[in-house]
Amino acid sequence: MLTFSGRDYLPTQMVPADVHIEDIAHALSLICRFGGHTGVHYSVAQHSLLVARILEERGAPVEAQLAGLLHDAHEAYIGDIPTPIKSALGPAWHDLEADVATAVRRALDVTFASHDWEDLIKYADLVALATERRDLMHFDADRNLHWRILGGVAPFHEKVAVLGWSPQWWADVFLDRYEALRSAHEAGSLPHAA
Repeated sequence: MLTFSGRDYLPTQMVPADVHIEDIAHALSLICRFGGHTGVHYSVAQHSLLVARILEERGAPVEAQLAGLLHDAHEAYIGDIPTPIKSALGPAWHDLEADVATAVRRALDVTFASHDWEDLIKYADLVALATERRDLMHFDADRNLHWRILGGVAPFHEKVAVLGWSPQWWADVFLDRYEALRSAHEAGSLPHAA
């Protein structure tokens, strides 16, 4: 496959050298969450920024925020498949996703933070999901199926901001947040959210 920056990679043989943050930001800004079933285009980049914001609000350390921002970065290389479909695809998909995620985490130096803060990042991811369902979808608790994964999870108090911005703008915001968190992690201080 060919990345935005013109680099070749083999999804079944990803190595850290294949991974570039600019390719990730660009691709994630164009990949729509929920298989495109939202009222407006809502990208994985926007979702990732929301997860990092939720972690910041909860007082998570900068390394957890960085790992949260990058928790779906592997999707830049293999796409975003909705969770119910991933389950149906079984072990082959799970193994491919795990291998690509491992290469991406190694390349971006978030392997340990992703492991150390896994439970908190998963929680923030669920809060983001609940928030996105509330703000972006036509969900009606009386009419639609119950989402068991969200049992007991409340949406974030802030609304999802989506309108008026291009995918390129979101890619730039993602890159800015990545650079701010990376710099803060290296300096040992916490930046303000983008």
